[in-house]
Order: sequence, then C-alpha cells, then structure tokens
Amino acid sequence: MGECIVVTSGKGGVGKTTVTVNLGTILAQAGHKVLLVDGDIGLRNLDLILGVESQVMWDYVQVIQGHCSIHEALIPFTKVPGLYVLPTSQVHDKMSVVPDDMVFLVDK
Repeated sequence: MGECIVVTSGKGGVGKTTVTVNLGTILAQAGHKVLLVDGDIGLRNLDLILGVESQVMWDYVQVIQGHCSIHEALIPFTKVPGLYVLPTSQVHDKMSVVPDDMVFLVDK
C-alpha cells in the first residue's frame, strides 16, 4: 500500500520544491517507488529542477481530463531508479483542478 506525503505552503519561495526533490530522492534511493507530483498549476517547476522538462509530453491536468493515461504522463528520473515525476500544466489555471481531482489522481 502506498503513502502520500504532501509538502505545501501558501507562500512562495520557502523551499517546497527543494524539500520534495530531496525527500523523494532519499526515499527512492532507499528502495521505494516514488512519484513526485507538481501541484503548482501554471508554474511547472519540479520537472525543471530535475532537468526532465524536455521529456514532458503530458501533464496531470490532461490525465484528469482523460486525454492520456497516468502512465503516459509519468517521467522516469533515470539518475535515481524508482523516482518518477508527474508534471503540472503551464497552460491551465488553478480552477482546472478541484480537490476531488487530486484525490482521484493520487488514488491512481
């Protein structure tokens, strides 16, 4: 059974992305399968920090809207086996996703 860890803050620039990447990397290096989901719609920063932005074909808004499967949207971070990224959208706004959508996504 999987677990979900949420790193959140209402303020920008406090290190959410840095904490997320470092925690995910440590967990993957310990042998866990880890999926990092970038929740900041419109900013899309997580894939940039990991250097996988050129591999983004789909984002989780498109998964929620049924345009692709979650597996099509996942990006493996090959430098750390077991670490994957699910990018957010740069073109949608925050109203594109409601809390139930995130529950659906995490359950998948």
